[in-house]
Amino acid sequence: MTAPRILVISTSGLARFVPALGAMASIRASHQGAALTLLTGPETAAFASTVPYFDEVWTDDTAAGWDLPHLLNLRRRLRAAPFDRVYDLDCDRHSAFLFRLMHGLLRQDRGAISWSGTIPGTQLAHIDPRRAAMHLADCWAAQLKVAGIPATLRPDLSWVARYVKSFTLPFRMTEPFVIVAATPGAGTPWTPAQYGALAAALAAEGQRPVLVDLKPRPEVAEAMADHNPACIDLSGKGSLNELILLAWAATAAVGPDNGIMHLTSVAGCRSVVLYDQASDPALVGQRGTTVTILRRPRLADIPAAEIIAAIKGQPAGGRPAI
Repeated sequence: MTAPRILVISTSGLARFVPALGAMASIRASHQGAALTLLTGPETAAFASTVPYFDEVWTDDTAAGWDLPHLLNLRRRLRAAPFDRVYDLDCDRHSAFLFRLMHGLLRQDRGAISWSGTIPGTQLAHIDPRRAAMHLADCWAAQLKVAGIPATLRPDLSWVARYVKSFTLPFRMTEPFVIVAATPGAGTPWTPAQYGALAAALAAEGQRPVLVDLKPRPEVAEAMADHNPACIDLSGKGSLNELILLAWAATAAVGPDNGIMHLTSVAGCRSVVLYDQASDPALVGQRGTTVTILRRPRLADIPAAEIIAAIKGQPAGGRPAI
């Protein structure tokens, strides 16, 4: 008998991919013996290839712009695969586009399509007027419950340890250091001068700032090094798996709402996440006993001293970080 084929869609970037790991693990646990394919975006494809829940990882490179050859290739691939069920963990406009690629514009028998998501009329649709006011994790739990998965696992990164065999750094991870994830979130980012002030505040606490980002930010690195010569810039270097290893050893991590801060939070690193009015932590915020969320109308209203105080705060069941 041919194993059932399951497609999981998560193409919305690192900030949505990482918190969805719990839902992915739940899908894998509920479909033992099935062949699971993940459709993800270019930003998360390399990391996704190490996630232990999937038999195949496909990259969707159609979201960034209208590229007819890429679009036709993805359409051909999706239609050629006889997927028995689809779990859409994005539930956005691009998901609706992917649905049309797979099933066309005029298909009438949507009730026969085993699609877990928010496409109206499909067999496993999660249509709840309260969904827009629910946290992402709660949306996924409710959606999977409709699909027959009663419990959703917490995101877990313990499997990463077996993928990092060697990790060379210009400092010792036994030294006290704080990860600074400068990737801008949805709102107006901190200025280099503000990152410089944070670097100075960390120097006063005996902490080395380690700047991480998916791409280099030389103006931020220069400002931080000016205020704290011990600063290390790892932006654009290493893999996400190596960054997780770094998070396990760090005193804390600091940054706006971005994918790396989701990664440090799930890794159990004490994480201080900065929010402004552009995004709502009640809907998309990092969760966990080691997470502190600081929110102001503007990120510029959050001073470095408040971040240091949050890092020093008493974590649940533990001692102050610094």
